[in-house]
Amino acid sequence: MKDKSVWKVWDENNEYGEVFYKRATGQLPEMESSKAAAKLIKDDVTEGDKILDVGCGSGHYLRSLRSALKINFFYTGVDATSNYINLGKRAFVNDAGVDFCLGDIYNLPFDENSFDIVMCNNVLLHLPSIQKPLNELIRVSKKTVLIRTLIGDRSFRIQDVSPASEIEFNGDGEPTSFYYYNIYSQKYLNYLLKSSGKVNNFQIIKDVFFDPQNIESSTSEHRDAHNVTKIIGDFQVNGYIIQPWKFLKINIIVPKNGNVLM
Repeated sequence: MKDKSVWKVWDENNEYGEVFYKRATGQLPEMESSKAAAKLIKDDVTEGDKILDVGCGSGHYLRSLRSALKINFFYTGVDATSNYINLGKRAFVNDAGVDFCLGDIYNLPFDENSFDIVMCNNVLLHLPSIQKPLNELIRVSKKTVLIRTLIGDRSFRIQDVSPASEIEFNGDGEPTSFYYYNIYSQKYLNYLLKSSGKVNNFQIIKDVFFDPQNIESSTSEHRDAHNVTKIIGDFQVNGYIIQPWKFLKINIIVPKNGNVLM
């Protein structure tokens, strides 16, 4: 049987966790995408809301949320990589209203409508499929879901094969270690969202909320990584891939009786 988890390379790479930790604790600047996400979600968060951050890393998005939001909220970060979760707990060990837990986006360990706001940024593109993860994000939210991923006019299934692998391909010609770098079309996302039965409306927002100089300077944080993002002209580029970064903002309505609108 083929190994279905060869795309899950994060447990083997502690470098990203250390960078996330330094961003979460202020040793490195905030990510441009985390600042943008906080800005886009700011008006949706009310006092005492519960925010879930899926694919939270070490809590670097929490730092940006606190910078942008001047109200009290509860934060839960969930990630499938135990190293990231441990670093997040260390970064915010003395913080009330903050929790980190291990979890799988294909089967989130929370009840339906558990959170007011659900965020999932820079994750979906790295998954082999997104229908179940998208449904899970919507399932546990009762107000708003914010997603940052690659959205274009067409869908592409891309494997970024790691050059560090001792054996890059197995006997079947399949890569032994890679990142997915998938792009999904707006038409496909529209189909998935309409099929969910819980979406009131949604919008796709082009990510123009970044400083190109900050993107370029952040490449030094991953000196040894082959997949850092660079700026070429007006585009963010990773390797040969022009990245159509978009925010997908989903508004959800759940009636007071708890039944989902169909």
